[in-house]
Amino acid sequence: MSHRALFLDRDGIFNELVYRDGAFHSPRNWGEVKHFHLESLKPFKDLGFKLILVTNQPDIERGIISHGFVEELNAFYFKNFELDAAYVCPFSSNEHPLKKPNPGMFLLAKKEMDLDLSKSFLVGDTDKDVIAARNCGVTSIVWERDYNKNLKSDFRVTSIKEIEKILRNGSID
Repeated sequence: MSHRALFLDRDGIFNELVYRDGAFHSPRNWGEVKHFHLESLKPFKDLGFKLILVTNQPDIERGIISHGFVEELNAFYFKNFELDAAYVCPFSSNEHPLKKPNPGMFLLAKKEMDLDLSKSFLVGDTDKDVIAARNCGVTSIVWERDYNKNLKSDFRVTSIKEIEKILRNGSID
């Protein structure tokens, strides 16, 4: 029996992006990490969803961030939010099949965790997240931030409660 998944981007959902050199980036060390206050994700598990972190971390390959720090931060979220899996793309090439907006991390999770992507959702904050969801048949949910006001997706939310309504009812209403 295939499972439903709630895929969650990391930077911009669990923690704030860092504005550096005229653009938004992942934090490079613990001193740059500013966590968003997220409520428990347990209601999603109670609805039968697998909770899966999917994150591009191209600065690993570029030598700007350590693989160890990325793993430590992911482990922190894994433990505190009872995630079922975490998939990381450490590659900088936009052509790499794992790097969002390519669907590789989702397809790998589908294979390894027996997922039904057509009944799964992604919570993200960028166009790469939305396009990746579209590329593999996953419903996209954008968490509204100041920098993504014009981003089009299947749903837009500002709270965990709104995500729960979507997963329960198929809409925010």
